[in-house]
Amino acid sequence: MSLHILSLETSSAWCGVALLRTPADMLSPPGLISREHQGVQEHSARLLPMIDEVLAEAGIARSAIDAIAFGQGPGGFTGLRVACGVAQGLGFALDRPVLPVVSHAAVAVQARPTSGQPVVVAMDARMQEVYVAAYAHPTEGEQQVLLEPQLMALEGLEMWLRATFGVEGGGMGGWLAGDAAAAYPDAFSGVPEARRLPEAVRPTASAVATLAWRAWLRGEAIAPELAMPLYVRDKVAFTTAERLLGAGGNPKVAPAALAGEGA
Repeated sequence: MSLHILSLETSSAWCGVALLRTPADMLSPPGLISREHQGVQEHSARLLPMIDEVLAEAGIARSAIDAIAFGQGPGGFTGLRVACGVAQGLGFALDRPVLPVVSHAAVAVQARPTSGQPVVVAMDARMQEVYVAAYAHPTEGEQQVLLEPQLMALEGLEMWLRATFGVEGGGMGGWLAGDAAAAYPDAFSGVPEARRLPEAVRPTASAVATLAWRAWLRGEAIAPELAMPLYVRDKVAFTTAERLLGAGGNPKVAPAALAGEGA
């Protein structure tokens, strides 16, 4: 009997849906049908039609879905709520479990480094900050968490990256994935180009589905009411007073004020 896992990923500017289907004999690798759309303001409008599209292409009804997976973040707050809310709604309506997947893990699994070295995933968190996590892949199909997703300010990030990637000797010599390097090139200038993984810059619904399938085999599916987005940041905007002091990169603030001189 085939297994069908519907996967949703809306933590970035891309909205993605994927359907993972295993063969009836469970011996061959699972197949994937996916759809993607770029447009951060369109996630809620696009997600349900894209679900219908992948199900129609697969030739199955919603009732044939065995579980619903979603990228739980960290990422854009609105996007996280969209994916989690739709996953919960389908789970309740169909009486199916859900499979939350950390979005950074979905980036790391796309990297597939051959050396066995760690993958550091750095995603743009806006507000001059990044979400950082690290993973290892000791064997094919296995992923280990080395650093849970956390929020880092750009200040001090370069020193951490240099130590992590061993630019000045030592370090773990890992690989860099994610979109933060493109968003903040100066902060990541110390990471050699040879250590960057351009093919793994954002989470995809297909990658979420792959990790969800592994979680399903481990018995990690949960009830819909237990599903929650992964919020790493508890602050989403600066106050007017903070922006007047330079927080968030206010271009009207003099360098002296940004450095705290004369305070």
